[in-house]
Amino acid sequence: MTDCVSADPELHYVGGSKNGWKPDFMNYTADWASHEHFKVGDWLYFGFDRKFFNVLEVNETDYQTCSSDHPITVVSQGAGRDVFNLTEAKSYYFLSAGGYCWHGMKLAVFVPKNPQPVPVPTPAQAPAPSRNNGSPSKFPLYKAFMCAIAAAVLLVVTMT
Repeated sequence: MTDCVSADPELHYVGGSKNGWKPDFMNYTADWASHEHFKVGDWLYFGFDRKFFNVLEVNETDYQTCSSDHPITVVSQGAGRDVFNLTEAKSYYFLSAGGYCWHGMKLAVFVPKNPQPVPVPTPAQAPAPSRNNGSPSKFPLYKAFMCAIAAAVLLVVTMT
């Protein structure tokens, strides 16, 4: 069961692409983060125009009020292609300063303590096998199946 919850870290492209951190693009929390599955050790990739935007980790209050006065961490280091490691199970809050937060450049990410196993696709949903999909972070079907079985057994054991 350990392999099910301690899968390889994943790189999450904020906004879904290499240049996805920009104003008036989307609600990053509702439209993007709510569809991602984060775990301790994963990475966030922020791609943006460094001449205009930045990335700051802030507390929840500053996130809600779009205040960049007291950042916890300055994520952007000048390249416009910056990464942030999710090192612990907690809520993380990010925004872009200079008024861009008010134009949607803010993101809340929740990393759970005990991530759920990846759901097993039904045969109709299962992708066709490929020789090399280029993504080491994807579970092979067998591993996903075994994780689902282990989770079901664990659930039955804890309910009895």
